[in-house]
This record gives sequence, C-alpha cells and structure tokens, in this order.
Amino acid sequence: MTTTANATVPAEQPAPVPHHFVITLQTGDGRMVTNDGTIPVVPGLHTRMQTYTAVREQIQQSWGLDACTVLYFSLEPNQL
Repeated sequence: MTTTANATVPAEQPAPVPHHFVITLQTGDGRMVTNDGTIPVVPGLHTRMQTYTAVREQIQQSWGLDACTVLYFSLEPNQL
C-alpha cells in the first residue's frame, strides 16, 4: 500500500502469472486421478499453499471426489 498525506491508497497489484500444475489424487477406495492445467497466480498476493488448495479443491469438485490423498503435485510458471 502507498500512504499519502491524507489517505492510504492500495498499490497496484502485479498482473496474474499463468502457472501450470500437475496433480495426482488417490481416493480411499484406491482410484487414482491425474489432472493438469493452468491457474492464474498473482505474485505477492497468492501463496503456493493457497494455489495448491485451490487446485486440489477444484479437481476434487470436478471429479466428485470426497477425501483424497495427494500423491503428486507440481506447480511451475507456464513459460519456457
């Protein structure tokens, strides 16, 4: 945030950076699901843990999975 003489003005947020993820989940009955995709991450605003949680919850919801064990998770900026 930037402070002026009369008010505090939020500083500009950095642009989102697309990150590529790969995640493998295993259900209690042994089924495994692997998925990948991209997710926008705002540097300085989102943490790795927040991004991991968002990805895991999105995949669990889209596949209709309840409790799962994460077997593999990778998150990298989507650039070469």
